[in-house]
Amino acid sequence: MIGNYCSDQFWDLNQTWNTQVPQLSSCFEDTILASLPCLLYCFVLCLHLFLLPRSASPNPLPWTWLNVSKMFFSSCLLIISCVWWGIDIYGTYYENLPYSSLLSSCSRAVTFATGETSEYKSSVGINESFLAILHQCDSIRSNLLPFTDHSCSSLRNLYMSPAARKNYNSGTLMNLLSVDIKRLQWFSAHISALLVLPIRISIIIFVMWQYVGVSTAAGVAVVVLLFPVSFFVSRVGWKFSILKLYAWEIPFAGRLSAIRNEEIKWIRYSFLCNIVSSFMFYCAPFMISIATFATFLLIDSNNVLSPTKAFVTLTLMEQLKSGLFHLPDAIADLIQANVSMKRLRQFFYCENKDKTIIGSNPENGEAVTIKEASFSWTSDSDCILNNINLNVRQGQLIAVIGPVGAGKSSLLSSLLGELHKKSGSIDMKGSIAYVPQETWILNRTLKNNILLVKRMVEEKYNKILDLCCLKPDLEMLPGGDETEIGEKGVNLSGGQKLRVNLAQAVYQDKDIYLLDDPLSAVDVHVRKALFKDIIGNNGLLKSKTRILVTHDVSVLSDVDFIVSMKEGAIDEMGAYNDLLNRRGSFARFVEEHLHAKVQEEEETQDERISVSRLNSGISRLDSIKSNISLESGGGDQLIINARKCMDADEQYRLTEDEKMEIGSVNRLVYLKYVKQMSWSLFLGTAFGLMGYVAFQTGADIWLSKWSADALSNGTRNASQTVWRLSIYGGIGLAQGVSSFLGNLLLIYAVTRACERFHRFMLDSVLKSPMSFFDTTPTGRIINRFTTDLEIMDNQLFYQIGGCLNCIFSAIACFIVIGMNTPIFLVSLIPLGIAYGLILVLHINTYRQIKRLESTGRSPIYSLFMESIQGVSSISAYGAKKDFVQMFEEKLDRCLVCTFNNYASTSWLAFCLNALGSVIIFIATMLAIQNRHTLNPALVGLVVSYSLGVTDALKWFVSTYSELENKSISVERIDEYCHLKQEAPWDLSCEGLSDDWPQNGQISFEDYSTRYRENLDLILKEINLSIESSEKVGIIGRTGAGKSSITLSLFRIIEPITGTIKIDNIDITKIGLHNLRSKLTIIPQDPILFNGSLRMNLDPNNEYSDEEIWASLEKAYLKTFVSNLNEALEHDIEEGGSNLSAGQRQLVCLARALLKNSKILVLDEATASVDMDTDQLIQNTIRTAFADRTVITIAHRINTVLDYDKIVILESGNIVEVGKPANLLENENSRFYLMNQEAGLL
Repeated sequence: MIGNYCSDQFWDLNQTWNTQVPQLSSCFEDTILASLPCLLYCFVLCLHLFLLPRSASPNPLPWTWLNVSKMFFSSCLLIISCVWWGIDIYGTYYENLPYSSLLSSCSRAVTFATGETSEYKSSVGINESFLAILHQCDSIRSNLLPFTDHSCSSLRNLYMSPAARKNYNSGTLMNLLSVDIKRLQWFSAHISALLVLPIRISIIIFVMWQYVGVSTAAGVAVVVLLFPVSFFVSRVGWKFSILKLYAWEIPFAGRLSAIRNEEIKWIRYSFLCNIVSSFMFYCAPFMISIATFATFLLIDSNNVLSPTKAFVTLTLMEQLKSGLFHLPDAIADLIQANVSMKRLRQFFYCENKDKTIIGSNPENGEAVTIKEASFSWTSDSDCILNNINLNVRQGQLIAVIGPVGAGKSSLLSSLLGELHKKSGSIDMKGSIAYVPQETWILNRTLKNNILLVKRMVEEKYNKILDLCCLKPDLEMLPGGDETEIGEKGVNLSGGQKLRVNLAQAVYQDKDIYLLDDPLSAVDVHVRKALFKDIIGNNGLLKSKTRILVTHDVSVLSDVDFIVSMKEGAIDEMGAYNDLLNRRGSFARFVEEHLHAKVQEEEETQDERISVSRLNSGISRLDSIKSNISLESGGGDQLIINARKCMDADEQYRLTEDEKMEIGSVNRLVYLKYVKQMSWSLFLGTAFGLMGYVAFQTGADIWLSKWSADALSNGTRNASQTVWRLSIYGGIGLAQGVSSFLGNLLLIYAVTRACERFHRFMLDSVLKSPMSFFDTTPTGRIINRFTTDLEIMDNQLFYQIGGCLNCIFSAIACFIVIGMNTPIFLVSLIPLGIAYGLILVLHINTYRQIKRLESTGRSPIYSLFMESIQGVSSISAYGAKKDFVQMFEEKLDRCLVCTFNNYASTSWLAFCLNALGSVIIFIATMLAIQNRHTLNPALVGLVVSYSLGVTDALKWFVSTYSELENKSISVERIDEYCHLKQEAPWDLSCEGLSDDWPQNGQISFEDYSTRYRENLDLILKEINLSIESSEKVGIIGRTGAGKSSITLSLFRIIEPITGTIKIDNIDITKIGLHNLRSKLTIIPQDPILFNGSLRMNLDPNNEYSDEEIWASLEKAYLKTFVSNLNEALEHDIEEGGSNLSAGQRQLVCLARALLKNSKILVLDEATASVDMDTDQLIQNTIRTAFADRTVITIAHRINTVLDYDKIVILESGNIVEVGKPANLLENENSRFYLMNQEAGLL
C-alpha cells in the first residue's frame, strides 16, 4: 500500500544492508523519517493539552502570555502538519483539497460550459462532506474545553481567606459563575476557527492569484484597510420579605431600574458598534471586487472579464468575506474572554485561608491555647481583638460574655481561622463543631440537615432528636424528619432552626464545640433542657470542650470558666464565684442585672409575681422566632397546614419543582416578544434585510450580464468599463446601507423588548405574594435575572437578524436557480422534506435539552448561595470536599445537557452539509446539462448560487434552532412576568388622609384566614380590639398563630372572612404600599443591605441628617457611628457582615425610630443583644413609643409583664385576653401557668 503511495519501494534490503554505502529509500525518508517526529510532537502536544486542566499545580489556570504563545504556535505547527499529511495522502494539488475543491467546482462548471475542457478531476460535493466531518469533530472537542472551567470554579470560595472573601460578595461570585465562565465557553467554541483563519485566507489569496494575477493585491489592500476600522469599532442579593414589610419595593426597584437602564444603554452601544463593523464587511465584497476587477481591467487593455474569472473570483470573495466577517467578533470575544480570564485568574489566585494560623500543639495537653494574639479582618485593617490570652482545658465549659460589639463572636471566628492573625499564637487540638448565631439551614429534609455529611446511626440520631427537644416539632411536621424544611429553613421558627443547627453539631461528634449564643431564641423550658441535657457539664457534650457565647446570666454559675470581654479584649476571666469576689466589671454586671429584676419585682408586686429564683439570675426567656422575619416570610403553621392537603408523594416538600414546558415554544411567546419589540420596528428590520438580499442578488445578475457581454464579444468596451464598475459599486453600497438600516432598527427593537421584559418581570416578582418566595429557591430567581436575561440581552439580536437573512437569502437563491434551471425546483420537494425532517428531529431534541439545562442550572446557583452563607460552618465541620462533590454532581447533571446540546448541533451541521453537497451536485449537473441553452455566465451564476443556497439553508436551520433555543429564555422570563400577584399597591380610599392613622386603633372582627386555597384556617374568627397607644403582648406556643396575626396586619395573607380595621378603615380597602408604609416592624433577624448605613436607614431619602442622628442616639449607636471614618456613609457589607448581630439589631431599631409610625410591631427584637442593651432598648421602646400602639410577639414573658394587654393564642383561636394582673389572679389561667413554667411564680 505504501509502495503505491511512493514512487519507489518503501524498504530495499539491497539499498540498505547489502551494500558498502547503505542508505534509506526515498519512500522511507518521506514517510517514516518525516512523519515520526511530527507524530511524536503531536502526541506530546495533545497530552499537554489533556493534562493541563488536571494539573496539580497550585495555579489552576497557568494562562500566561508565554504559555498562550507557545500553545498558539504549537497549534499552528500541528495544523500545518495535518494539512501536509492531507496533501500527501490525498495525492492531489491544492485545487483538490476539500476546501478549495468547492471553489474550483464553479470554475470547472463554467469552463465546461464554454467548451474549453471537459475534464473532471474530482466529484462535486464529496469534499464538502469530508470537510464537514472534520469540522464537527473539531467543534465537539472545542466545546468540551470550558467544562473544566466550571469544575475549577466549584465552590472556590470555600478555600478563600476571610480577607479575600470580603472582596467577593454573592453577586460578584454569581457573575463569575454565570457570565465569565460562559464567555470562555463561547470563545473556546470558536478558537480553532480563529487559529485556522490565517491559513484559510492565505489559500484563498493564492487561488485568486491564479485567476486575476497581481490584481489580487488590490482586493487584499481593501481588506487590510477595512479590518482595522472594524476591529476598532468592535473593541469599543434578594431579600424580598423585608422589602415588603418596610414597603421598600419602589425605592429598590428604582435602583435596579437605574442600573438596568445604564446596562441597556451599553448593550445598545455594543450592538451599534457591531452593525458598523458588519456594515464594513457587508460592503467589503463589493469593495474588494471593484478594486480587484478595476485593477484587472485597467492595468491591461487586453484583460477581459470572462465568466470564469468573474464568478470564481466572486465566489472566492464571498468565501473571504465569510472568513473575515466573524473575525472582529472573534477578536472581541477574545478580548472579553481575556477580561473574564483575568477576573477568574484573580479569583483563583486570591489568598487562600492560611492553615498555619492555628497550630495543633496546645500547651500541657490543653484543647485551646491563645498567647498574646491580636486579630483583624484583613492584613491592613485595625485589630478587632487585642492581646488575647486564653487557655482552655479539654472537656471544659467556657462562657464568653460581654456587651454588644465586645468581640465575642470575633473570638469564635479567630478559633475558626476566619480572622487575620497579626501577632501571637493560637493552638487547638481536635476537630471542631460550630453553631453560628445566624442559623444555617440547607434546602433539604430535616433529617439530612442534621446528618449533613455523616451516615445515619438510628440510635444516636433518635437520642439527639430527643435531647434537642425536636421530637414534639417532628410530630407537628407532616412528614416528620423527612419533611423538606425549605430554603434557609423558611417553614421553621427561629428556635426550631437553632435546635436543628445544634442537633447537627452534636451529631457530627467533634472534639471542640464553638457555640455562638444558641440559647437566645428558645423558650425558657427549652433553654433549660438544652443546657442541662446537651451543653452543661452533665449533658451529652460533657466530655467535649465547649466555648459558649451567651447573654444569659442564669447559666454562668454552672460553667467552669467565664471570659468577660470588652472592646475587643479580655476584661476579666475566672470562675463564677472568683469573679464575683473580685468586685470588678463582671460583679457589677451581675448586680445590675439582679437589681433590674428586683425593680421589676417591686413594680409588679400588685400583680402577685414572685421572684424567688432571682438568686441564680432570671434568665432571658428567648422566643421561638416569629416567621414574619425575613428568612421565614410566613407563619409557623404555613407548611404544617399546607401539607395536610397535598398528595402523599408531595406532602413533605415545601419547594415546588421548577416549571418546565413540554414541546415547541408557544407561538404566543414569539408574538409577545415581537409586540414588545414594536411591530413597526420589526417590519422595518425585515424590509431593510430584504433590501440587502435584493441588492446583493441584483449585483450578481449585473455581474453575470457584464461577463456574458464580454464573452460574446471577446473584447471589452473601455468606455463602458467605468460605467459598469460604477453601477456595480452603487448596488453594493445600497446593499450595505440596507443592511445597516435593517440592523439599526433591529437594535432598537431588541433593546426595547429587553428593557420592557425586565421591567415587567421585576415588577411581577416584587408584587408576588410571600408564598412564592417561600416555595421558590433564590437560585431559581437569580437564574431568571442572570442567565435567561443575558441570553435575551446579548444573543437574540444575532439569532433574529441571522434567521431573517437566511430566509431572504434562500428565497433569492431559489428564484435565481429556478429561473435558469426550472427543473431544479422539482428537486426541492424531496430536499425540502429532508430538511424538514432534520429540522424537526433536531429542534424537538435540542429544545427539550435546553429546558433541562436551564432548570438544572438553578440547583447549582442555590447550592452556591448556600455555601456562601455557610462557609464558616462548612469549614469548621471539614465538609469542603463533600460540598465540592455535591456541587460537581449537580454541575455534571447540567453539563450532560450542555454536551448533548453541542452534540445535537454538530449532528445537525453534518446532516445539513451532506444535503448541501446534494444541492450543489444537482444544481451543477443541471447547469452543465443545459449548457447549450444557458450562456456560461448564467451557468456560473447558478453554480455560485447553489453554493449560496447550501449555506443559506444550513444557516437557516441552524439559526432557527438557536432561535427556538434562545426563545426558551423568553418563555421562562415571560412566565415570571405573569406570576400570581398581591392585591393592588395603590387604591384610593374614601376618608383616608395623608396622616392616617392618627390614633393607631386596631380591631379584628370575626377575622379568619388561611395561607393558601383549600388549606385549613390558621386564624379562626378572631375578635380583638387594640386601643390607641395600647401596648399588647401576643404569646402562645409554637404554631399557635402569633405570626399570623402580624402577617394579617401587613396583609401578607388575605382574609377569608371578617375584617381588620385601623382607625375604623378596613385595610383591604387600602393599597398594600399605602398600608405597609404606615406600619413599622422590628424583626428578630436583623437584615441589612449592601450599601451605605444611610441607605439602610433611609432608602427613600426622606429624612435629614439631624433626624437620622437623633434616631441613632436613641438606639445607642451614635457613639459607634461617630467613630466610623465615613459615619453615615459607612459601607455596610452584604447582610451587614461587618457589624455584630447586636449592632445590626440596633440599626433596625434606629430605622423604626426614624420612621416613627403610629403602629409598631416587635418580633422579639432584643434576642441578639446583651442584658444591659436589652434593658436600654426596652426603656427606649417604652419612652419613644409611649404614644404609639405597640404589638409584641413575645415568648419572653417578662418583657410584656408591664403591658396593657396580653393575648394568648392556641391553635388559631384567642383563648385568653386581659391585663397581666387580672390574668395572674386566676391560678387556672394559661397565662398563670406560663409564668409558673417560666419560673416567674
